[in-house]
Amino acid sequence: MQSLLNIGDALQILSNGKYKSAEHRVRTTSTKSRVSVPIFTSPGPSEKIAPLPQVVEKDGMACYREVMFGDYMKNFFGNVHDGKKSLKFAQI
Repeated sequence: MQSLLNIGDALQILSNGKYKSAEHRVRTTSTKSRVSVPIFTSPGPSEKIAPLPQVVEKDGMACYREVMFGDYMKNFFGNVHDGKKSLKFAQI
């Protein structure tokens, strides 16, 4: 099984929380069309995701720990999906 990582979640970890991963919400209307552009990436299960060292140096401390993509995805699919709860897995 191949898994995909939401770019927003990855950017939140990489930026040490500076950029927030938005909760996906849809509001429909019968009068206007809607366009959605999902962006995902598929790192290998042993690839590591962590705040960038330059960002941690500037911030003074990391808000997220280094996690392996495979562990992140096990947590993501192993728990009830509730908002951005999956990001708490990587939080310090």
